[in-house]
Amino acid sequence: MISGAAYAQTSGSVGVNAARADTDFGDSDAYGVDGELFIPTGGSWSALLEGAYTDSDGADGVVSAQGHLINNGANNAWGGFVGLADGDNSTVYQIGGEYAQFFDASTLALSLNYATDDDSNVDAYGINGAYRIFASDNLRFDLGASLGRAESGGNDADLNSLGVGVEWRPDASPFSVGAAYTRLDGDVTEADVLGISLRWNFGNDTLKQADRKGATFTKLGGVLQGF
Repeated sequence: MISGAAYAQTSGSVGVNAARADTDFGDSDAYGVDGELFIPTGGSWSALLEGAYTDSDGADGVVSAQGHLINNGANNAWGGFVGLADGDNSTVYQIGGEYAQFFDASTLALSLNYATDDDSNVDAYGINGAYRIFASDNLRFDLGASLGRAESGGNDADLNSLGVGVEWRPDASPFSVGAAYTRLDGDVTEADVLGISLRWNFGNDTLKQADRKGATFTKLGGVLQGF
């Protein structure tokens, strides 16, 4: 059970998003909803809960969830996470560790992750990084990169990414808007992905305050960096 004091300090956001991918095999569109919730669990520890649903052209809808346990220091945060993503044909399980260093007007975050899909006999692992710059408490610019490898039946393939993004929240509004571009480069395919998002933020945190609580880890284990 969550105590009354911890419940009063919960914060998070709910959003809708859309993305268009230009790949070697043609264009595709994706739409989704997602949310995150930060819960103080005592002392310097807190929990971050994530959930999302994504539907895309020519593919099954996917439901995903992650749970993080985070320790917040004066200028850094670290922790670990477990997650899963479930579609009609497969279920992917994920585990990883994460670290963030906070500077006065920026954040550097890193994630190591491992995922397995027993239905398809695929194992994947990677390292993800993001550098987030705060022009103000409610205007954030993102730079991200990832290196990943998947293995199946003795074969392997690499998938790497570079991305940029921005999110802005008017000071008097609970809503924020974001946009992002990610370049995927892999052995199987290459893609350019453009995305936009609209979020409702609750708990009265600025984007920078939410980042310091743990939002910097939201979707950091994914190839698109959560932009």
